[in-house]
Order: sequence, then structure tokens, then C-alpha cells
Amino acid sequence: KVPAAPLPTNEAERLRNLERYDIMDSASEQAYDDITQLASQICGTPVSLISLVGQDRQWFKSKIGVPETMEQTSRDKAFCAYNILDPSQPLVVNDALTDDRFKDNPLTQGDPGVVFYAGAPLVTKEGHALGSLCVIDHEPRQLSPEQIDALQRLSRQVVHLLELRRSLRSTEESQAATQKLYQNLYTFTHTISHDLKAPLRNIRQFLEIIQEDYSDKLPTDGKEMMGMTIELAEDSRRMIDGVIAYSDAVNDARSEVEPVDLPELVEQLKVRIGLPDGCSMTFAGPVEKVQTAPVALKHILQNLITNSIDCGDKEETLITIRCERLDGEYKFSVEDNGKGISEQDIKAVFTLFYSLDKERGSHGVGLSIVTRLVEMLGGEVGVESTLGEGSNFWFTVPAK
Repeated sequence: KVPAAPLPTNEAERLRNLERYDIMDSASEQAYDDITQLASQICGTPVSLISLVGQDRQWFKSKIGVPETMEQTSRDKAFCAYNILDPSQPLVVNDALTDDRFKDNPLTQGDPGVVFYAGAPLVTKEGHALGSLCVIDHEPRQLSPEQIDALQRLSRQVVHLLELRRSLRSTEESQAATQKLYQNLYTFTHTISHDLKAPLRNIRQFLEIIQEDYSDKLPTDGKEMMGMTIELAEDSRRMIDGVIAYSDAVNDARSEVEPVDLPELVEQLKVRIGLPDGCSMTFAGPVEKVQTAPVALKHILQNLITNSIDCGDKEETLITIRCERLDGEYKFSVEDNGKGISEQDIKAVFTLFYSLDKERGSHGVGLSIVTRLVEMLGGEVGVESTLGEGSNFWFTVPAK
């Protein structure tokens, strides 16, 4: 009977470490095949393998010089099962036919005819040997110290590939969890917001009925409180509308990057917004086409243009949209000749529910939407303004 290799003292932890990489039975990959090919060429052997040792089998992530159908062997036959016993050094068997551990091994006596074996353990950052990068020949031989050193260096590159795979899977899982959390939050926000609108609407209607039918029976301060209560109900409705608008804009803006024709987009926004009488809007370039997420860009410009319209205080409101190419990014600006923004307001203007135009019933989320969308695109947003002369809201997006 062929003697089986003893188990490492930390076998349970080693197997858990191997499982975390989720590599067993994965598809072949060129990066791993390149390493086995290099190992075979450097060591001058016909066979090279990247072998991972599981609980009861060794499985080949990459193989050179063995039949395609040979994907794994039982662990009790595996030379690599001995290699993982000492992660600190390679295992070299110059002649398996004279080695009591391997001379009767079916892999030595039959296919693939393992007579010479040299393997460098695949050691993780936790210190566990998951398997080996090994080279095999069908006759006795020896490797030079330089060849053994090269084999060890290549084994570390295999581990780097495993770590990259592990990191990528962790990132994908984290992104999936974040997306699920976001979707749940989006659904929750919409559900709660819509459920709150109906009772708020009923409260305001009842208050208006009381005000209309019983106003003559209320004292002066009672009438004032009734009016304040109605206004508070209306403020709550505007805030809920703002939450829904914010949630919808962020959700809708997760679109793919594609070419955007800016003059055409500006013309579409003119129609969509419906410029009031005495308001004109022009696009001044100089960049006319950009690569970005079109839905996000449309939401950003629409909110900035609407803000400029709402802040207009001249006989004619003039709005100019510009786009220029800077190092690695596009810079957009929406300039107006409105009433401008005070220094105090500039510090808070991008805060959620902060409104520059409370008299018109603004819900105060337009500029918060702009900030969030620009951040999603990887850019920055800011404003420059002079009271009585106008404002320039600008934002950047990466040049894809």
C-alpha cells in the first residue's frame, strides 16, 4: 500500500483558508497558464502544474504536459500533499523510484510517470500552504539553485494572483451588498414618502375647512395658529416631495457612460423646463461633446437652470451654460444675472432642504441633488456669486 502523507498540524485552518479563495474547480485562466509555462521552460521539464490540495484530492488550476482529461488526483497519491507539510521550503525528489515515499506510487509507476519532482509551496499571507507550483520529469535529474529560486519566485506570483482573485470577489460582494442596501433604502424612502403624503393632504384639507367654516368663531391668535399649522403642513408636503425627487434623481442617474451632444441637450432642457417670459438661455461651449452619464448630466443641468430661473430678479433673466476641457476633466458652469447669494447662504446652499427661494415654495433639494450626482460621477461642485449681480454654479466630471 502506498503510504499517504501525514496531515499538517493546522489542517483545519489550512482548509478554511483554501475555501476563502473559492479557487477549486474554477475555469482555466491564461495568467496561471503563463506561470506554469515559464516554470517548465526555466526548469527544463516536460510537466508543470499548479496544484491545490483539498480535503481528499489535489486539483490542478493549471497544467502543462499532462492529458487535458487529468484534472485532479486523490490526495493519498499527491506528491504535493508532502510539499504542504513545510511551507518554508520547496520539496525536491530527484528520483522517486528510490524514495520510499513514492517508489510504489501509481503516479510514478503509471501515468504521468513522476520520477523527478520539485515543488514550491503556495503560501498565503496567513502562513498556510494551499498547494504547490511544481515541475515534473519522467527521469531522475537535479535543479540548480538558480532554478529552485526561480520556482519559488514564480510560486509567489501564483499567490499574488490568488490574492487578487480574493480581493476582487470581496469587492464584488461588497458592491452587491451596497447595491441591495441602496435599493432597499430607495424602496423604503418611496414607500414612506408616499404613505405620508395622503394623511398630510387630509390634514391640510381639514384645517382649511375649519379655517373657512369656523374662522369667525376663532380668536385672533387662534386664526394665526391655524394659518401657521396649514403652512407647516404645506412645508411637510414640500419636504416629502423633495425626498422623492432626490431619491428618483439619484436612482435614475445610474446610467452607462456615452457620448452627449451638449447643444442638443440644452435645447431639450429648454423645452423640458419651459423657460418663462423674459428668460433666455444660451450654450457658449467651447466643448460641445462629452463622454459621461447622460441622465445624471441632464438632472444636474436641469436643477441648476431651474435654480437660476427661481433666483432671477431682473427684467430679463440671462442664463449661459459653458463647458471647457481641463486636465483630465470637463468643467461646466451655469451663469446667471440674478440676485446673487450672500456669503452666509453660500456656505449652506448645497445642504439638503436649504432653500434660497422659500417664498416660491421650493423644497430645497435641487442643489443637494446636484451635489450627490456630481459626486457619483467623480467630480466636484461649487459656486461663485456677487449679491445683486448674479451667480456662477460650476461642476466638474472626469473626462472618460
